[in-house]
Amino acid sequence: MTFSALPSATTPELLADQIRDAILIGTYKPGDRLIEQELSDSFGISRGPIREAIRLLAAEGLIELRKNRGAVVAAPNFDDVLEVYAIRMSLGSIAIAHACHAQKHGLLDTTVVNKKLSLLKKAVGGNAFAAVSADLEFQTALIELGALPRITETFQQTAVDISVFVRFLEIRYEAADHQDLVDRHVAVFDAILQGDVDKAVDLWTGHIRQSVREFMQPFSDLEIAELFERPLMQDVFEVENAR
Repeated sequence: MTFSALPSATTPELLADQIRDAILIGTYKPGDRLIEQELSDSFGISRGPIREAIRLLAAEGLIELRKNRGAVVAAPNFDDVLEVYAIRMSLGSIAIAHACHAQKHGLLDTTVVNKKLSLLKKAVGGNAFAAVSADLEFQTALIELGALPRITETFQQTAVDISVFVRFLEIRYEAADHQDLVDRHVAVFDAILQGDVDKAVDLWTGHIRQSVREFMQPFSDLEIAELFERPLMQDVFEVENAR
């Protein structure tokens, strides 16, 4: 891939954005090396900012820094999926509960959530990856209602992880029940608007558990049997082996 030349003052964050996009669209695949000199030549800048951008992506989990191989695009597995969804379940529950309390005091601004919900409804059934993006953006807007910036920031990072999972684990988003997905999101949103903490959190955890089930699709029966040995599967997600 040939990158557009960038000014020497370009921040590592902007470089990381472009490299991340290249990973998400599949230009770089799991196991591919990211060679600093090649990236430096493509961007037309020194290797210093490139090195820092790679470190940022390594902190996100998109890249692994390996001895003798340097920077390598990470190859996610189902344990990574479970950990990310455990984070989303836990942080989302806290933020949603906080949003419910804010609603009770008339402090909730739902403008962004309504806009993202409308975009999600338009996106489902179309381009699969556009639908994934709209889905994740709606969920982030929902969590932002909790007005807890540190939780929101971490939650947003997990959205990047999920985009990688969808791409590299070959999750067929178009095979999911899109109407059910939208209905689940609407139900959580409605419970928040009602200020019903218990209902909103229960619906949220139910959505996460269903998402985990959908991520199991690419794995074989043998792999699935092994996956159910994970404590997260039984104790957190409560997913039973139906195969």
